[in-house]
Amino acid sequence: MLHDTPLKALLEHEAAARNRDRRPDADADRPGAATGHPGEGDVAEFIPWGPPDEQGDVSCEILSTLGSVEVEYAHVRRDRARFDAAMRGTIRVEGEDARDFLDRMLSQKLVDLKPGSGALAFLVDRTGRLQADLKVLDTGSGLLLDVDVHQAASTATTLEGFIFTEDVRVRDESDQWHRIELHGPDAGDGFGDLEQFQGSTVTIAGHPVHVLRHDRLGVPGYDLFVHTGVAADVWSALDCTTTGWFAYNMARIEGGTPMCNIDFGPGTLPHETSLIPSRVSFTKGCYPGQEIVARLENLGTPKQVLRGLRMATNTLPVAGSQVFPEGDGSLGQPIGVVTSSCLSPMLGSASIAFAMLKTTASEPGTNVLVHDEGTGGSAVTGSLEFLGSEADS
Repeated sequence: MLHDTPLKALLEHEAAARNRDRRPDADADRPGAATGHPGEGDVAEFIPWGPPDEQGDVSCEILSTLGSVEVEYAHVRRDRARFDAAMRGTIRVEGEDARDFLDRMLSQKLVDLKPGSGALAFLVDRTGRLQADLKVLDTGSGLLLDVDVHQAASTATTLEGFIFTEDVRVRDESDQWHRIELHGPDAGDGFGDLEQFQGSTVTIAGHPVHVLRHDRLGVPGYDLFVHTGVAADVWSALDCTTTGWFAYNMARIEGGTPMCNIDFGPGTLPHETSLIPSRVSFTKGCYPGQEIVARLENLGTPKQVLRGLRMATNTLPVAGSQVFPEGDGSLGQPIGVVTSSCLSPMLGSASIAFAMLKTTASEPGTNVLVHDEGTGGSAVTGSLEFLGSEADS
């Protein structure tokens, strides 16, 4: 069954409107230069997100672009852009014991979470391996869990299985909530002075909307939790440029933000993600898998870890490209694999990437080779942070 966006008709209409507003006279002289749009015109393009359903059909799709990736990216960096996060699922957890229950289930300390605030956390199984990457929002009347739509049902089922006598109710409400994101220097206009992971409930187009600040594209970012039935009204009222996944993906790689089901996934050890500081508390009580996570923190290192790569050439490796140690010219045994990549506008169109590497070969500053389309391109390892780091020196 397709987890479809309620905004699809609006996105297609917006693409058609852009096409009607084009300037043929300017385009004839300099195709794509006057408006930043491709010469063939603007269309709303959608791509599949995640695996197909049991029948082999597309189970979720997201907007890739409305026609100009460059223009969409520019708005993320210069003012603000809206993103249809159709791939996000929503789980509601409510009841008198809801906050304490989640504190005992997730890797983050949540017992002191205040209404209107949020946090990031992992759901880990008893073997210490990741089951889901979550964002938690306390709305005051319950807690909403933001998760990839492909893990929503399994996460809800797992949480329900740990409820005994507690006053807790867990429901997968992915069909009832939709996620809209705003990113850019002006993205917070109208939301007040919110700090990272602070939120509020605002009224947009006459409808209540839960807003949570979460910066991850190198600019201020805000998640809007909207009821599906009014998502189109809220989207239209935001009145700003739309960005698709292609531009969003460039910005989130530059911003040092790996994503579950792309750069890591279920079965990954939390330490392999390089996201321990933002998602794991070592001063809280126990949770499933806590002993193994703590042991790895105190006594060992994972066999592999996610790192940033900056290519020394113009070669842009694709996801799945193998990484090798730099040596005498022979490739030898692979030490990792590229998980995401892009040409970075903020770094002078340099090729950058995330890669899962053997820990023994992941020290920042290590020279490696990325094997792409039969050729080897040199790269240097670093942290996940590309903007404002040694990566752009």
